[in-house]
Amino acid sequence: MRGRLLSTLEVDEARWPLAGITLSSSGINGRLQAILRAHDASRGRFTLHLDGRAASFWPDSGRWAWRYWGNGYLAPLAARWDGMGTGNWQDSAITLDTLSTGFDRLHYGMVTVSQPRLRLAQPLVWQRAAEAPAFSGSLTLKAGETRFSSGGRLPPSDLQIALHGSDPGHFLFNGDLRAGEIGPVRVNGRWDSERLRGQAWWPRQSLTVFQPLLDPDLKMRIADGWLRAQVAFSAADSQGFTAGGHWVVQDGAVWMPDNSVQGIDFSLPFRLRQSRWYFGTHGPVSLRIKTINSQFPISAVTADLQGSWPWDEGSPLTLSNVSMALLDGSLAMPQLRLPQHQAAIIRLNDISLSELTTALKVKQIALSGRINGELPLWLNHSPWLVKDGWIANSGSLTLRLDKQMADAIASNNIATGAALDWLRYMEISRSWATLDLNAIGDLTMQAQVNGTSRFSNRDQHVNLSYRHQENLFQLWRSLRFGDNLQSWVEQNAALPSQKGSTHEN
Repeated sequence: MRGRLLSTLEVDEARWPLAGITLSSSGINGRLQAILRAHDASRGRFTLHLDGRAASFWPDSGRWAWRYWGNGYLAPLAARWDGMGTGNWQDSAITLDTLSTGFDRLHYGMVTVSQPRLRLAQPLVWQRAAEAPAFSGSLTLKAGETRFSSGGRLPPSDLQIALHGSDPGHFLFNGDLRAGEIGPVRVNGRWDSERLRGQAWWPRQSLTVFQPLLDPDLKMRIADGWLRAQVAFSAADSQGFTAGGHWVVQDGAVWMPDNSVQGIDFSLPFRLRQSRWYFGTHGPVSLRIKTINSQFPISAVTADLQGSWPWDEGSPLTLSNVSMALLDGSLAMPQLRLPQHQAAIIRLNDISLSELTTALKVKQIALSGRINGELPLWLNHSPWLVKDGWIANSGSLTLRLDKQMADAIASNNIATGAALDWLRYMEISRSWATLDLNAIGDLTMQAQVNGTSRFSNRDQHVNLSYRHQENLFQLWRSLRFGDNLQSWVEQNAALPSQKGSTHEN
């Protein structure tokens, strides 16, 4: 037999050999076999074999025992599958005694699951009697690593599921998921023949067990903290896979090559639909950090996020309420909207120059006093990162050159030394600088400085114009080398008694 069986299912071959079968008023007796090869334009193709024996069998009367096997390709998940098992139909009860079916992999959206396989933990029994329909059983789904497009992975997983309902098209399920040290994650839900709905929740668990979910290229190690989460999900042909929930991180700590972060509190309400993330569905995503130990120690970090990823004009992404304490002052950015149509203003307030020169480990020049500034930030397809930014003094500033450096310059060049003498110590009454930073890191700064210089017990009014150009990215990489080395030593150094040692006699 060939032809269309359902609206989308095309039968390539269907055979039902009748040799050896007898039919009487009591039912069918003999060997029952069937072979079906079919394909669906959207779902893929499959081949099924059935071989069994009937004894006085009619639907819901007598007995039919069988075994089955098959394979195919499931197009929506880009997966090849195979399956086999045994079962029987005794009167009004259909029982699946054994089942083993699996895929070479499952790929959907941003997730790829390696070699998932489904087996029966307890037989599936469907009681078809109209007066008391019932459906029950227990399944085990084991899979290899699950990889995410972001670069992270989930260790090999084990999902235990129990089913209870009226028929295979209408049932409830509950169980738990474990993946390495992650879990158990509690799962429950229902299937109504068209849509799979459910929810999963993590009880409070150490954050360190989630290390594999991070992309190794991030070079980020989770050192401490706790996580709890709850997620609801739904899957159907008409809408694909959707999910929504809330993740909470408390008192997290992270090590990275350039810095360490401690006291992380993170709240992430989200929805996922058609491979697009919607953040802050019930209040914004919230990030709070106590301390960041880096080139410039930072504390009291706040940031809120709301919108879509990927973003577009109809569904923008907005970062707001960004603030932090650094260099004995503060930095704030009220709002950054993507796609970006206007600059996001970064405001510097009361930044200590002495703290800055100490952090940069500059020994030839000493600066004291405080500055303010505004840096218009561009991120969305702009040739500039900062355009028309400015920095100005907040009160008086003091500049002092290292005596040995100034003396060495003066001894080598008399003219330069004479000019430099007026900069050995200077009190600055007004300082104003404009700066531009392009997308490849080239910084251009122009400064005007007015102040009073003191040298050899004489005061001299100084007006200084200054222009500076440098690639900021290259400068920053050179400054971070010491921090990289320090971070590595702190994480890997230990006393011999801690790391283990050998002794020679």
